[in-house]
Amino acid sequence: MKNFLIVLALIFGVSCSQDDQSRINMAESEKFLAANLLNEGVIEIEPGLQYQILKSTEEGKQPELESVIKADFHGTLIDGNVFWSSIEIGEPLTITLSQLIPGCQKAISKMREGDSWRVFIHPSLAYGEKGTPGIPPNSTIIFDIDLLTVSG
Repeated sequence: MKNFLIVLALIFGVSCSQDDQSRINMAESEKFLAANLLNEGVIEIEPGLQYQILKSTEEGKQPELESVIKADFHGTLIDGNVFWSSIEIGEPLTITLSQLIPGCQKAISKMREGDSWRVFIHPSLAYGEKGTPGIPPNSTIIFDIDLLTVSG
């Protein structure tokens, strides 16, 4: 019985520390996005979704949710740790825009073929409270996105 109570206490302690970390991540995300909005060239699409234009074209096709896009993505956390990069993999991602997280859907739908943007995404428009492998719960994520082609 004593061992059971110890195991239960350890499990409860781990879940509490995960909840604490989740709250800390959310606070850091909110603080980061508020400060980031003050940086030159940062534009807010809606609360929690910001971008910076790295390269702009005016003639490229603009995607819709049902469009298939081909793009390079380089994803980092606010501390700079890379969680995924098609550039490092060596192959752009080809996907229907509607299959991406809401923050990417909304930002990419405003881009044009040939544009390169840095997109800052609040957890509520990304992976939220659950996170995903490589992305802790309630983490703001940053994507450098090069929109290569749009079809459909």
